[in-house]
Amino acid sequence: MLVGAGLTLAACGTAGGSHTPRWAPVSGANGEATSISGGSASVPTPPGPTVSPPASIASNCSADVSAALRAWLTSLRPGKTALMGPGACYRVDQGLKLEDPQRLTIYGGTFRNESDSPGPSAHSKGDPVFTVVGGSGITLEAMRISGMNRGGYHARLAFAGGIELEGTAHATIRGVTITNTFGDGITLAPLRGGANHNSGQILAPASAVAIRDVTIKGVGRQGVTFAAVSGARLSDVIVTHPGLDTFDLEADQADEGASDITISDCEASGGILFFANGGAGSGRRTSYVVVEHCTMTKPEGGSAVLVERPGHGKVARGPFLFVADTLWCGASAYVACVELSGADVTLSMVTLRFPADATHEAVYRLGSGSHATFENDLVEGYGRQGKVVPSSSVHVSGGRWTPYEKATVGGP
Repeated sequence: MLVGAGLTLAACGTAGGSHTPRWAPVSGANGEATSISGGSASVPTPPGPTVSPPASIASNCSADVSAALRAWLTSLRPGKTALMGPGACYRVDQGLKLEDPQRLTIYGGTFRNESDSPGPSAHSKGDPVFTVVGGSGITLEAMRISGMNRGGYHARLAFAGGIELEGTAHATIRGVTITNTFGDGITLAPLRGGANHNSGQILAPASAVAIRDVTIKGVGRQGVTFAAVSGARLSDVIVTHPGLDTFDLEADQADEGASDITISDCEASGGILFFANGGAGSGRRTSYVVVEHCTMTKPEGGSAVLVERPGHGKVARGPFLFVADTLWCGASAYVACVELSGADVTLSMVTLRFPADATHEAVYRLGSGSHATFENDLVEGYGRQGKVVPSSSVHVSGGRWTPYEKATVGGP
């Protein structure tokens, strides 16, 4: 039991023994956090020859040029760099769908979707500004992407996001600012079979994706969705006021999931949950996820971290490793700050803060088949330690845990 203020813990919780993560954080040469600038970071113009859209394609957002610009981009041969002119603005209400692009770089420009309707199809929920179907080596750099969302989640336009990669390999997204789209800021999804790549057959996940120096603001759904991805590195990412969650690892079916993911040096505010992993993906397909040097600037929903495997699942999801993050817990009597079911999660050198003058929730709640490790964490202002079912375990070592009655934690 935790008793009194400022208790330094050697070990407590239910039996479970020490848990050693099987991989290490990667941020910075010395493991320290770096400064965060998001999409405002300067990205140098790519070296070598470039091509620019013809003057016949309006570059002042005066008319929808989706079809013309898509046709021009599709016509470019592998290895080309498309350089958008200074101040160029392209209105793309129908989105830009690129199928099987190879070593294509698109640099600069503003891409605006001014549509607020889902489209003619009965099953349409809108189109992302950029949809990349398959392909390899695409780079999107130094651009702005915007929509017409004035706030909140709109289900009928849930897919009208910023960038969606569908089974794309070796993609880079850098120096990009995404604002007010109705869907996700960025979606990492699978390449599906069928004539329209819409079947239940998964051909390939997105893989070897690098996302760096990105700001996502006021989008209607998730900041970043990891639906089906094998290998992704996110760094210097700012997400503010998404309609739902900041980072969402949620697969649509059992044979997809997210693995080998590192999210480092990020800043989040205004969503419902900071980190959520639910959906239908099996435990075997959701593993090795690191979140390091990330900061929540204020409380969001009740839980800061939620991992929940499907009811039929037998294998725990994870491991998940949170390192040197600062997370704000909520003020709920019904959930805990770290809410797990069928998950293996470690928090190391993490600061967990709880709002003052509110309901003081528990630090953790573990459902069936879960293991949580807390190593050298600073936990301030919690209501109670937590709850663990018999099939789960918690191990706590080091750190400083201060319950509410002794804490001096203020508001965000």
